[in-house]
Amino acid sequence: MKRRLFFLMMVIVSCCVSATAQDGRVTVKGTVIDSHTGGPVAFANLGLLGTVAGTASDIDGIFELTVPDKYSTHVIRVTAVGYANMEFKVYEGAGKPDLKIRLKPVTYGMGEVDVYGQLLVYKKMLRNVVSSISKNYISKPYNYQGYFKYTTQRGDEEKVKEAIVTVYDAEGYHRDNVAAAFKALHYNFSEVRRSQEPASVWDGLTYFDDVLTADIVRNTRNVLDIVNARDYKLKSKGKLLYEGDSVQVIGYEGLKPSISTAGDPSVQSYHGEIYINLKDMAVLKNVAYLTSRDFNALGRNLVTVEEQPKKDVKMTITTTYKKLNSVYFLSGVNIEYAYEEAGIPVKGEAQFITTRLNVNTPTPIEGRNYDEDRKTNEDFWKNYSVYFEE
Repeated sequence: MKRRLFFLMMVIVSCCVSATAQDGRVTVKGTVIDSHTGGPVAFANLGLLGTVAGTASDIDGIFELTVPDKYSTHVIRVTAVGYANMEFKVYEGAGKPDLKIRLKPVTYGMGEVDVYGQLLVYKKMLRNVVSSISKNYISKPYNYQGYFKYTTQRGDEEKVKEAIVTVYDAEGYHRDNVAAAFKALHYNFSEVRRSQEPASVWDGLTYFDDVLTADIVRNTRNVLDIVNARDYKLKSKGKLLYEGDSVQVIGYEGLKPSISTAGDPSVQSYHGEIYINLKDMAVLKNVAYLTSRDFNALGRNLVTVEEQPKKDVKMTITTTYKKLNSVYFLSGVNIEYAYEEAGIPVKGEAQFITTRLNVNTPTPIEGRNYDEDRKTNEDFWKNYSVYFEE
């Protein structure tokens, strides 16, 4: 007989519950802690069985759950990734001054995952990411410079464009709508190299605006939009270690993909994974996968202007962040796309790598200056290499 062994430590519940009943409602307050270390258990789910009511503990393990007093005999189930579940009835916590729920660590089998509980926990986790942006990311005007490369292949023909781009963010990191972010973000191209001269206006486009909107922390129309939280299905994709810190990977899927949730007016499907450092609630990486009815030559956030229809449009957008001197910055963006036009397969890639930051003495830039007709400086490119300069 096969036996599955679990490392299971008994759940000890020491309840100091604070609960009050007023206006026909009961409020249960408390803290969820690790019974072994005494530390807080962040993002534990507390759900009222038999209902959709529930809450999640915050980064300090603190929670508050208010329900109608008719549910006073209902059971509250407490769940957290890596811990054994525990349950208690609402009335058992009512009237007690301070609730401490001590969860015991446990190694779970695959069948013991509370899917609904995960949804509440990960929604709250994303809210904490947004509320921590100002402390985690550069929150004042600054410059960043990097290497940009855009490659497109239509049939057997390939075109390559490269540029050194300097960006000026007049406000720094905070959540902005697309229009406000557009006004605050300016850039210019200081060096340009291309495989061939542009033959049309469309050949001259760089798609660098899409690189900027791929920064999901700085821009809206993505999974971090709190107002659109109900439009996403969330689930755990596991945990990883990154430089000694625990990283939660959350998978997401747009239930009603649109320009407001995916940043693309023609989007058909939208899903991805977001990597969150649990130590400081900073986004380390985001990978988004889209299918669309069209491919917009002016960028995903704008209305399509071309007449030629596209088929089977697929895109993968990868955004990464790094930490320097206690703050995070956009370290890189990679956008891959493929579609069919007039029976011809087209694919391409836009890549940006940050190589320099200027936080202390930023240089303002006005407008968005492509300068694609700039003469190529062969000596510059002969000696150029991509690396980050502190």
